[in-house]
Amino acid sequence: MHSFHRSLIMLILLLVPFVNAHGAQFAGTGDKKPASLAEVVRNVEGADVIFIGEIHDNPQHHEAQLDIIHSLHAKKLPIAIALEMFTPDDQQKLDEWSAGKLDEETFKPIFARNWTYGWPLYRNLFMFARDNHIPLIALNVPKAVISKVVAQGPAALQEGEVPPNISWSLNESQAGYMRAIAGQVFGNMPPDRLVARLSQAQALRNAGMAWNVAKYRKKHEADKVVVLTGTWHAVKNGVPERLSAYGTLTFKVILPELPEFTLGNATVREADYLIMR
Repeated sequence: MHSFHRSLIMLILLLVPFVNAHGAQFAGTGDKKPASLAEVVRNVEGADVIFIGEIHDNPQHHEAQLDIIHSLHAKKLPIAIALEMFTPDDQQKLDEWSAGKLDEETFKPIFARNWTYGWPLYRNLFMFARDNHIPLIALNVPKAVISKVVAQGPAALQEGEVPPNISWSLNESQAGYMRAIAGQVFGNMPPDRLVARLSQAQALRNAGMAWNVAKYRKKHEADKVVVLTGTWHAVKNGVPERLSAYGTLTFKVILPELPEFTLGNATVREADYLIMR
């Protein structure tokens, strides 16, 4: 009986490291093995930029993001959080929030005008940033600029609306994703011009996000930037790939497990770790 109890205790001790306080589990795409939160953080903390992808309405993904941010902060590493859901138009409001100058009821309408997904999904992340005075970076391209590209194409953009060194061509993986999105709206035969414009908008957003990260890092070289975006921006062939146009920043990528990125088919070409379902 004592031997059984010892074995049970050993089994529990082995399992505990792979489950954090919220139940999120991780696995490496290289070795296909479970990874503890501590192991994930230890292996990504050396990077200049850490991408953590999300499905926007999935609470588990936001919990995992906060766990990683909390762990980095607990190690007293200087960090900033870059947010897909905000554009530079409201950077000052993010600065005021991080400085503790705005209360929650004042900030919620600012959040709502930037992002359609509910405040409760992101509240804990924002409260942790405010309580610990963590800088927040408005990452995305303004909606009006994206709308202009979709409606008229890149030629309609003015100087200052386009980041430097932009490539309007997507790699095949990103281009395939945009074709799938267009197909969901228009069926199996979406108009070629629409697919092209959606792809250009995606290219602009990827480049714009990379440029905004790089600009912040030029001013704050010691900070590690934790980037929170949707999966198809966070994947290595999305925004991370575009960082090379703006310097030599190193990066690591953590993605949620999806049908496109399962532990069986995802590789280090797409991500370093998966948040397991």
